[in-house]
Amino acid sequence: MNLNDIIQAAQGGQGVANLGAQFGLTPEQAQAAVQALTPAFSTALQKVTSDPSSLGGIVSHLASGVHQASFTGADPAAATSNGAGALSQIFGSSQVASQIAAHASSVSGVDAATIQQMMPALASMLLGGLAHNLTQQGFGGVLGQLTSAAEASAGQGAADQGGGLGGLLTSLVGNLFGGGPSSQGTSGLAQAGLSALTGMLQSGVQTSAARQQGINGILQSLGGGGNA
Repeated sequence: MNLNDIIQAAQGGQGVANLGAQFGLTPEQAQAAVQALTPAFSTALQKVTSDPSSLGGIVSHLASGVHQASFTGADPAAATSNGAGALSQIFGSSQVASQIAAHASSVSGVDAATIQQMMPALASMLLGGLAHNLTQQGFGGVLGQLTSAAEASAGQGAADQGGGLGGLLTSLVGNLFGGGPSSQGTSGLAQAGLSALTGMLQSGVQTSAARQQGINGILQSLGGGGNA
C-alpha cells in the first residue's frame, strides 16, 4: 500500500469526493488536486522520516489517534482542524506549503488558494490512513515507544545515526530497547513497524522527472532524502 492507495481508500472510498465537496470542487477537480499533491507529500514524508527529530514528530502524530477519524470518515470535518499541525510537521513552514500548493495548481488547474486550504485535511487523512494501516498490520502498540525512541535519538544529532534509514532504525531500536538478548523480540517489532511505515510512503502516482525536480527544489530545506 502507498499514499495514493491510502487516500483513495479514505472515508470508505469517498474521501477525495468529500474533500472536493468541502471546498467547492467537482470530484474530478478534487482528484486532480490530490493527485498533484501526493508526490509532494510522499517526498516530504520520506525526508522528515529520515531525520530523527522530524521522525519523532510524525510518529507522535500517528500515535496520538487524532487523525484516525479523518481517514475512517467518523468525523470528516475534523480533518481540517486536526491537519494544521500535521501539515506543519510534514512541510516545515507555511511558506513551503504555499509553494507546494502553487506547484500542484500548475499541474492540476485547480486554484492554488483552494489547494492550500485543502492541504491540512489531506495531511490528516493521510496520517490517519498510515496509522490505521500500521494498526491493521499489528504495529499500533509500538507507535508510542517509537515516538520516545525518535525523540531520544534526535538529541544525538544526525551525524551519529550511521547514515540513511538503516542506521536510523538501528539507532532508534538500540536507544529504546538496548542490545540485550531479552529485548531482541521487541526491538525487531519496532524495526518492522518503522520499515512498514517507510514502505507506505511511496506516492503511487506517476511523476515526471521535471516535476519531481521541482518538488525536490521546494523541499530542499527539509532534512534527509528520498524520492516519491
